[in-house]
Amino acid sequence: MTQNKLLHIIVDNREQKLKTLLDKKKDTITYESKQLDIADVVISSEVAIERKEGFDFVTSIMDNRLFEQLLRLKEAYEYPILILEGLNDEVFENTGMNITSIYGALSFISYKLGISVIPTRNLEDTAIVIERIAYREQEKDSMPIFARKAPKQMSKKERRSFIIEGLVDIGAKKAKTLIDKFKTPYHVFKAIKHTEILYTKTGKPKGIRGPLESLTGFGWKFVEKNQKLLFGKKKRDPQKKINQIY
Repeated sequence: MTQNKLLHIIVDNREQKLKTLLDKKKDTITYESKQLDIADVVISSEVAIERKEGFDFVTSIMDNRLFEQLLRLKEAYEYPILILEGLNDEVFENTGMNITSIYGALSFISYKLGISVIPTRNLEDTAIVIERIAYREQEKDSMPIFARKAPKQMSKKERRSFIIEGLVDIGAKKAKTLIDKFKTPYHVFKAIKHTEILYTKTGKPKGIRGPLESLTGFGWKFVEKNQKLLFGKKKRDPQKKINQIY
């Protein structure tokens, strides 16, 4: 593999050990250190990483931090990644958490939330993985770097709206409309999931039916794009729906 340009990433300023390792790779990768509201490492406008050491991973399951962090990561970036560092025998034997619960959480993260999980043995391996992802994203695919930032002082309602702003074809005004109507991001996602696209007899989309139909500015294109983003739903075959509508 030949690397032609210097890679650049954004690293949360609290990741001191990781930054020390990256300092040794200045000939291939550089970083900007800043306090990130979402993610530990930002690779590009589409890719960001949450890094969890083994013990922290387990305790974050127990105190409910983990899923809140990962949901925010998923809403802000199209390709969220969890690097799980040093989940070894020592962790399994000394956390007091059942191993079944640990693997259950991992299974949920990967196949329900759709977040890629990459295990590493230690911090050195993590630095290698970050560099490889940055190479793939920035040199192979040429994606720009961009970190979404939330203002430091936000009310609970404002933070919920900020999460919703990560959806496709939506700005602050539309996000506020959805939060005003459905109260929480979870119920917004649920409303999108259960809104159905309606088709004409010739198979062309003509509108929507369900939780979003009473709101102005949320049409079938919004529903289709965000169902795909949130739930991986493929574009429906309208011919399969015609008999149900007429």
